[in-house]
Amino acid sequence: MHCILLHLLFAGTLLGQPVMVAFGKEVAQADPGLMLMTVMEGYAEAHGLTPTEEEMAPLWKKLGGDSPAARRLNFPLRILLSHKLNQVWWGRHQGRLVLSAFGVHLATDAMLKEVVGMEKTGEVKFTDAAARQKFFDYFEKYSGDGVVKGERARALLADAIPK
Repeated sequence: MHCILLHLLFAGTLLGQPVMVAFGKEVAQADPGLMLMTVMEGYAEAHGLTPTEEEMAPLWKKLGGDSPAARRLNFPLRILLSHKLNQVWWGRHQGRLVLSAFGVHLATDAMLKEVVGMEKTGEVKFTDAAARQKFFDYFEKYSGDGVVKGERARALLADAIPK
């Protein structure tokens, strides 16, 4: 009987069962970036933080114009969404910030605490324990020169939205 249950669980994973559900959207791959983007978009929509076209307009030209390829990648949305959520989440929890060429990439410690809180409220549910572990392991690993915290992090997040 135990083997049958394990087989069904394994077969369910192969058949594309979701590994996570965030704000009603299913994620079928244990890809940390995809899982995070689904959480961020759902959280932003639920809390009125989704970047508007007007907010993104100045970045379209700077980041490759309005080509179909640029629209598919949607860097302005990703950059502004990340910026808005980093300010909110870091303001609550502080911790490490990971930097990129576009500024602050992710408030890792704060984001992980928020995801745990979202699990408690049911907004985020990992249906696969291995996928949850992969998600947390991926974001807990950040260290080195591209990571700041404390007053330097506060100063970086105090800046206006990237222009």
